[in-house]
Amino acid sequence: MPRTRRRLTTALAAACLLLSGCYGVSHNPSSFPYLLPFGDIVRTHAKPPGLGYYANFDPHAVRVEVRPLESVSPVRQQYVLVATVYDDKGTPRRNRRVEWLLEGAGNILEVDESGFFPGRGYKVDNHYAVSYTNYAEHRMTRGNSDPKDDFVLRPGQSWCVITSAVEGDTHVTVYCPEVHDWQHNKVITTTHWVDAEWAFPRPAAARTGTQHVLTTNVVRSSDKQPLAGYRVRYRLLDGPPAVFVPGGAEAVAVSDLRGNASVALAQAQPGAGPNRVAVEVIRAPDPSKSSDAGLVLARGETTVDWQAPVVSLDVTAPPSVILGQELPYSISLTNSGQVETKALTVRSAIPEGLEAVRSEPPASAEGKELVWTLGEVPGKQTRLLQAVFRAARLGPVTNRVSVTTAEGLRGEKTITSEVTPQPRAALKVTVSAPATAALDGPTTYLITVSNPGTGAATNVVLNVALGDGLAHESKANPIEASLGKIEPGTNNSVPLTLTAKAVGPQVVRVTARGDNGLKDSAEHTLTVRRSALTLENKGPSWRYASRPATWTVQVKNAGEVALANVAVRYALPPELEFKSAGAGGTLQGREVVWVVGELGPEQQKDLEVTATCRALAEKAVTVATATAERGLRVEAKAEIQVRGLPAVRMRVVDAADPVEVGGRTEYRIEVTNSGTLPGTDIKVVADVPKEMKVLAPSGPTAGKVEGQRVTFAPLPSLEPGQTVTFAVPVEALAPGVVYFHAELSGAALSRPVVEEESTTILPAPGGN
Repeated sequence: MPRTRRRLTTALAAACLLLSGCYGVSHNPSSFPYLLPFGDIVRTHAKPPGLGYYANFDPHAVRVEVRPLESVSPVRQQYVLVATVYDDKGTPRRNRRVEWLLEGAGNILEVDESGFFPGRGYKVDNHYAVSYTNYAEHRMTRGNSDPKDDFVLRPGQSWCVITSAVEGDTHVTVYCPEVHDWQHNKVITTTHWVDAEWAFPRPAAARTGTQHVLTTNVVRSSDKQPLAGYRVRYRLLDGPPAVFVPGGAEAVAVSDLRGNASVALAQAQPGAGPNRVAVEVIRAPDPSKSSDAGLVLARGETTVDWQAPVVSLDVTAPPSVILGQELPYSISLTNSGQVETKALTVRSAIPEGLEAVRSEPPASAEGKELVWTLGEVPGKQTRLLQAVFRAARLGPVTNRVSVTTAEGLRGEKTITSEVTPQPRAALKVTVSAPATAALDGPTTYLITVSNPGTGAATNVVLNVALGDGLAHESKANPIEASLGKIEPGTNNSVPLTLTAKAVGPQVVRVTARGDNGLKDSAEHTLTVRRSALTLENKGPSWRYASRPATWTVQVKNAGEVALANVAVRYALPPELEFKSAGAGGTLQGREVVWVVGELGPEQQKDLEVTATCRALAEKAVTVATATAERGLRVEAKAEIQVRGLPAVRMRVVDAADPVEVGGRTEYRIEVTNSGTLPGTDIKVVADVPKEMKVLAPSGPTAGKVEGQRVTFAPLPSLEPGQTVTFAVPVEALAPGVVYFHAELSGAALSRPVVEEESTTILPAPGGN
């Protein structure tokens, strides 16, 4: 497109947009140069004036579709028609004009009036209306609480609501003037209004080999009165072989004065399974109209599920019964099918060794059988029967129960029970305890009294006799306990804790007694051995402060039995700071802890801990504690002296270097005690080179000048961490490299500390 023309088009579009905002535009979109006039539309003119009337003024609209095209609706109801305008790509187009023209019965009730401009959708009269396809999606509700009758309107769609108070046909011509093609710019719909409604047959279950009646009910919609003369067509779709009586896979019934149109469906041969049946409600043709072919008002579907009764038999009885007691049998008859079963006959044998006592409901005796004759059992229901016998002999007895139905169904079940003699009680005593134990340690015994008999043991009393080397906290010997009643097959366990007081074998004798002379005994021998735990704590007797020290801890089982749960704890005094521990020791607060576990007889464990001596102490004490099971506990201490040490050092520096002849400098002698004890009798002596003249020395003590030597008075004490400075000021006399010599001595020094500092003396300016 030439640039001038493109600019003109853009300007015209902008002007159109401006006018739209100022005055309101409600006509359909059109394409340049065939533009519809701006402002409110003229109802009688849906196309542009002039040449635009004959042109395809909206090439983006190519066809209109309407749903539904044909339908049936009860009179006095509101029916919605939805129109969609599409472009050549199948995309719905917005804001396209749709005209609705109604012929025949009924009226236009409402039309789509969505939009913002004054000229939006409107109804001219009950047979003509105009609307515009929507810009956005909307959900349309009928104003009730039922969401099922809502419908959604998409962009590019518009709608119209029609209704009719009388029966007849409504034809609506839906016209879109923007569509240039006459074959696609209109759609004609037909709505058949009928004053009728119907109820299709419900899905049903029927007995195989029988007939089932299907009934469709037709009534007037306006007053619910029955309608006669309506045809209902039934067609078999699939399922087991069946026919509509008198024959055929299709049948037509006419509604009677009650509005019922019924047919009977019968199986060609008995068989289970569902038949699907299609149902159509047809209004008869109008005899006054030769071209009327009748009208299908509705289509539906139902099912007839052919079923047979399914009878199952179940019999339960106790697995065993005591001779002379009653043995009850419970008989359960279940029809798991959907349809009822006809008469049933149930037979229960009277086994050898059993005597019939009673039955519920009462049964008749026929020889060696009990017989029940029962009526029908509805589908999904159960009937319960009971037969009670008395056991007359020992051994297994087997009963056989059978059922037969009028339809020929059969079922059988057998069940066996054991007839046992009168129960007899018995007692059995067992003692569970370790084979060895430590002297003075607790030992737990578990005494179990069981009843392996068939009857209950009553008034059971337990007696425990202790050897001389064992003791109970109650001080009693023997110890007695009442266990009361012990049912057959059960047991009663009694825990008992004893303390070993003597070394060697110790015997516990246990006896249980009950009614009717019941008695059983058991004994257990415990070998008692000595147990001992020793502990050693070894370390240095002294260390200097800030130095590490290591202690060795030896824990040993000196007894004859293994020791479990052995643990060692090592407490550090405040003067010592933990550094490390071997063998997995961990620091917990101020203690190092080792979990040793089990130590066998004569087994030992060597442990090690290292700490730093952080503070002077005349006596710092470490405490090692070892514990084990049975309350064993030992303790070992180790003492260490933390000593201090004076460490006096000296540093010499000159204040100015180099210095000219006639200039001055100063030698500073810094003395520091970096040790942990005070330094005493500190003496400083300095020798000044002959090229220099000594001036007035200063320091913490007085300095005496003798020739080139400066001697400071002794310093009585220098505390740890303290520094003092001695100053020797000098004047340069002659050029050269000279050396200042200083000596430091004291009580803690085995020999003097000597330091020298060199200084360069430069000639005086100008030279002499």
